[in-house]
Amino acid sequence: MLSNRCRPIPILHLVAKLMVVYCFSLSYINASPMASDIETQWQVLSPYKAQIEVHLKNNQSLIDKIADKLKVHSLPIDFILIPMLESSYDPSAISHADAAGLWQLMPATAKRFGLQVSADKDQRFNVQASTKAAVLYLQFLYTKFGDIALTLAAYNAGEGRVARAITQAESRHFSELQLPKETRRYVHRFYALRKLIQIKDILQGKKSRLYLFDHQNTLPLINLSPLPPLVTL
Repeated sequence: MLSNRCRPIPILHLVAKLMVVYCFSLSYINASPMASDIETQWQVLSPYKAQIEVHLKNNQSLIDKIADKLKVHSLPIDFILIPMLESSYDPSAISHADAAGLWQLMPATAKRFGLQVSADKDQRFNVQASTKAAVLYLQFLYTKFGDIALTLAAYNAGEGRVARAITQAESRHFSELQLPKETRRYVHRFYALRKLIQIKDILQGKKSRLYLFDHQNTLPLINLSPLPPLVTL
């Protein structure tokens, strides 16, 4: 029988457990990209800020519906920006890699989350159906990784590749993971877009004073030509 001196002290065990939880929580927080990498992509997007804001206003109804679905699934509201990044909210967008629709879903991923993808019918071009599938996919990824940056990386490169990168790096810090250049730029650009625009203003539907033409010379202040997917800029 252990003497009182050898018995573990409960309070020390509690402190130890709390420290483990604290450190684990920090690993989630620190998974975000480095500020310098975000700033680089912000410089790429900032010349398009006015175009982006107008485009967001023009798609207000769609954004509101996406936001509602994200809330139902307890997902970060920031994910409303994914379709802006992927397709500029164009349901008919197609990439060279065969990703398609508003959310630029690959055929295998679309089928995995309940969409029909065939020569006769491709539900990736259906806004309602593709949004449902994309939100379910994001919920799966966010549950698995518990972090916005890692979820975005998995959305772009696949969850298997991100999981392997975490294992190889023995770290969950995004900046320390060996991921494709395209994926790193994708995540950095998402954070830059989030920095560039005010999500709260979008969701509240605030109408800012926006003059499309200079009153003195009537020249457009905003380039109203079609905005390409932001990942291609």
